[in-house]
Amino acid sequence: MHTDESKPDLTDLFLQASRTIRGRWRDSLIPAGVTPHQSRVLSILGRAEEQGLRNSQLAERLHIAARSTTEVVDQLAAKSLVLRTPDPGDRRATLIVLSDAGRELLGELSALRKSSMDGYFDKLGAEDREELTRLLGILNRENPRPPRTGTCKPGTADRTAN
Repeated sequence: MHTDESKPDLTDLFLQASRTIRGRWRDSLIPAGVTPHQSRVLSILGRAEEQGLRNSQLAERLHIAARSTTEVVDQLAAKSLVLRTPDPGDRRATLIVLSDAGRELLGELSALRKSSMDGYFDKLGAEDREELTRLLGILNRENPRPPRTGTCKPGTADRTAN
């Protein structure tokens, strides 16, 4: 029997599950030769309009600094997974788009994600999966991700807020 002090903490359990899922996902990407961050960029570009995104738009969707996005895009361009094309609306700007190889890999990543996560969630019956989906849906809907402000790294204080 659990006392209040020995009960598993919901936050700890959720964080442990999150770390396990991220680890499984990271490991499943190794054969594809991409990192989780690169995978996320490919996914965002895959959902973008056909003309692509500017670096600043990509950075905004990733919630990171534009210079960090440039590094990831450079890595993906070196692997021929993305292309930089002129922005027809602004000659000074470029757009980032998936290459044909990037689109193909994105489809493979979707299958990898499904297979790596099926092994995690298959411990739950159909009813439990539906309930977990319902509960996580509520939490995500009621607690939307706040817009990122400033450039503080997690765990550091925002020294501008005095």
